[in-house]
Amino acid sequence: MIRHTLMLLALGMLLLLVACASKTQEKKPADSATGSKIATPFEQLSLKSSGKTVFEDAGKFILIEGSKCMQRENGAEVATILQWIEMPGYVDSGTVVLNGWDLRYLQSEQEVNSMRADITHSKLVRNTGSAMLMFEVQGKLDDQNRNDAYEFCVFYSAFGYHSAWFDATVEGDYSGIDTSTLQNKNQGAVATLENTGSKGTLKGNDAIAIMPRGFDFQFDDTFECELRFPPCKWADRADYRLLQAAYSLSQTGISPNSDGSPHWVTQTIFKDNTIRTHRIKTRTALIRGSSVKLRPDFLALNPRTANTGNCRKNADGIVRTQTFRINDLPYDYAVPMLTGWDLSYECENQLVQRAGIWIHDIRFDPNASSMEYKVSSILRDQDGAPSFNAAHRITVLGLNRILPPAQRRAPEINIKIRGN
Repeated sequence: MIRHTLMLLALGMLLLLVACASKTQEKKPADSATGSKIATPFEQLSLKSSGKTVFEDAGKFILIEGSKCMQRENGAEVATILQWIEMPGYVDSGTVVLNGWDLRYLQSEQEVNSMRADITHSKLVRNTGSAMLMFEVQGKLDDQNRNDAYEFCVFYSAFGYHSAWFDATVEGDYSGIDTSTLQNKNQGAVATLENTGSKGTLKGNDAIAIMPRGFDFQFDDTFECELRFPPCKWADRADYRLLQAAYSLSQTGISPNSDGSPHWVTQTIFKDNTIRTHRIKTRTALIRGSSVKLRPDFLALNPRTANTGNCRKNADGIVRTQTFRINDLPYDYAVPMLTGWDLSYECENQLVQRAGIWIHDIRFDPNASSMEYKVSSILRDQDGAPSFNAAHRITVLGLNRILPPAQRRAPEINIKIRGN
């Protein structure tokens, strides 16, 4: 009965999610590996996500990681993924973090007009004794003509907790907090997007952590005529070879401004050998409260220039995976967040066949106050040469318990009656 009720709630949530998604008719191309048809959004919500539990303290906190891929027949179609994760019944608060992405053309290498990986919506749906976290993700990879099939994979970390044990509230969860800008080529390669939340958002001992939700890079429309039919126009989409794509979400600390407003900065790079005018959109959410802790790490973005002539043409067309460990985490629970990444070709700009970076195989040991994770990355053209460079940064969101209401004691009041 409970599961049936949850499915009805899921269908209700679908109406809200799909209303904000693309209204174009969904097509169902065949998966190149399995030959199976890609599920429509309605069909996706009938299938529970196969996320892996990283860590659980029953009755208090759970951390789950997972991934999902979807293919599209051409770049005119956004790859929209709808996921739902069954949470333990004690979870009454929770959200999801974008912890990686993987984009690839299915048939060949191409120039790039836009790249996107974006968790557009998230919602925790509860019923008596049950809960599920639902979210919508959009991804895209296209060139000027938008007629090439592609695949988008999202990598996420979802966490949930029983709010009686924490002073922590998620803000901007459903639609996130988005910021966009047009970076003119005369402004340089590094774009800076500043966010300042509402005055008075944070009060008292509140701390804050900003959670990455997504990015959308797109070269601006310009005159770039190619031999094709119909003839090109002045405002046609422009595509270029790629040299570097990078993202860095910066939060220097957990304390708010003096007026109680949160503040954070996102910097990005999206370029070929030169600097092009391009559009940027980023999305975040935030969590605040006295239970919130933060171990920030900042990735300084340095724009690459074209090859000066000293370039190794070695091939490296495979996914590169490394293992990292973070020690000295004095938190009851910890969530790793991919807040910085930088992908660039080793030599000069190239066509793109595949690009992506993601963290996975997370392990958290509260007894040793440590965390271990793997990061995988790829940037290649069709022949895998030249090689690529990759860098990343992890910001750790910490959560510390408070005593639940039943164990909190009111302060003792001693009254002395003095006689005359």
